[in-house]
Amino acid sequence: MSSLYEQQKGQYLQHLDGGIGNDNRSGRREEMRTAPLLSLAAKHAVDHDDEHDIDFSYASTSSGSDEQTTPSDVVFPQYSLLGFQIGRHEHIAQHEPILFNTNAPNSIFICGSQGSGKSHTLSCMLENCLLQDDGVGTLAKPLGGVVFHYDVGGNNSLAEAASLSSRGIPVRVLVSPSNYRKLSEAYGKQPGTGKITVSTLRFGDSDLNADRMLKLMAFSESEGSVPLYMEVIQRILRQRAMEGKPFSFKEFEGELDKQQFTPGQQSMMNMRLDLLKSFFATATALRGGRMSLWEQKAAQEAAARQATGWNNAFVIDPGELLIIELTDPFIDSATACVLFDVCLGLIENNRPASGLIVALDEAHKYLHKSTAAANLTENLITTIREQRHNATRVVIATQEPTISEKLLDLCSVSIVHRFTSPAWFGAIKDHLGGASSLTTSGTEQNGMFEEIVDLLVGESLVFSPSAYVCVVGTEAKKLGSGVVKMKTRMRQGADSGMSKLAVGRFGALALE
Repeated sequence: MSSLYEQQKGQYLQHLDGGIGNDNRSGRREEMRTAPLLSLAAKHAVDHDDEHDIDFSYASTSSGSDEQTTPSDVVFPQYSLLGFQIGRHEHIAQHEPILFNTNAPNSIFICGSQGSGKSHTLSCMLENCLLQDDGVGTLAKPLGGVVFHYDVGGNNSLAEAASLSSRGIPVRVLVSPSNYRKLSEAYGKQPGTGKITVSTLRFGDSDLNADRMLKLMAFSESEGSVPLYMEVIQRILRQRAMEGKPFSFKEFEGELDKQQFTPGQQSMMNMRLDLLKSFFATATALRGGRMSLWEQKAAQEAAARQATGWNNAFVIDPGELLIIELTDPFIDSATACVLFDVCLGLIENNRPASGLIVALDEAHKYLHKSTAAANLTENLITTIREQRHNATRVVIATQEPTISEKLLDLCSVSIVHRFTSPAWFGAIKDHLGGASSLTTSGTEQNGMFEEIVDLLVGESLVFSPSAYVCVVGTEAKKLGSGVVKMKTRMRQGADSGMSKLAVGRFGALALE
């Protein structure tokens, strides 16, 4: 070859993985940075590759601090303990700590029967992202957290994540106005109530636009045709958008008063308007001219927010947890999905610079087959696909694997707790990273299903092809098509997810 060729080749090779000898931004190193999970051994193999005397055949139980390294050398700048490897794996030691990479956006799917430990695992992940605790890892920049919770039939079942307040995490709960009294009392009895504040969920003019109003005005619709009055509403909103006018509920309501609706259309539209008004912070008086009790309360709350300087309930501070609680006998699952959808957009617009973790607790209770659920699912899919750019993590916890297959396919981690339904296994096995290659025969499928059935509380099978949890020699490797049997770590503080037994754990009669 000519010397000119060698000269040009050397010039071009500088653009290969950041240049010869520079591995800081190489494809493999960048892949490690964004790995959702890692083992302690893999972390030391990557961030402390000069420690050739480390024995990776067992997990160290010492709590010594890591050696100081420069930021440019650190692949995993923040992480927290999620659980321990308790199965048999050729390249993962028994009781090896499994760490959750809180620095990189990833999506997680958690499933299991009631009481199997999935909500505990979800709470550990939230705690890892929100709480600075040197005992379980390092968190230089806490994230903001949000949990969507809804219980069917208004049973007033509370979000278990609220118990994180007992660890000192500030928890705000936004509830529906019609169930405020019951839920505020219930959350007020939770451990760590000094850190829990309960307010009504309200939208203001600045929170709404044409797209969100179209969703809200149709939020009682599930399957079926769009009501005829929606054509008029679309025309009003389109005209305002063309004129460049910001949304004003008062002016919107005035435009509706000018329309000629049939009695049937007027009645159905009024039902939607009345429900929407209950979530609106600055709605005008009802058509009778009198201010309702909820309007008086909304005005008082708005004045109180302005007096304290806090005027946006959808702004989440780093280290803070916001729970959108829509358990209410007057709210169906389709309504909950639309309200969650609107809240998700507002929260993402106000997310902290460090990032956001969005958790859907008991997702099977509202993410089922309905138009509203499909719209929420599509927005979640978009969030997951753009997670590297919007710094948003999504965690979905469910008792039934009936959610969208697209969501399952996009999740970078699947954590399967105990369940006993063969139909569940058939529904999810083709969507778990690595599971398909491990269950090519009927015998293998039966073996994995039996292993899931035999899991104890808190144990799970973890599928995550991109997780760096294996160490071969002194080199960190991805899990690939393998599986990790993990036991979720214990949590300090209160746990509101404990089973209510007739007789307590130590023989005493259970009082609650």
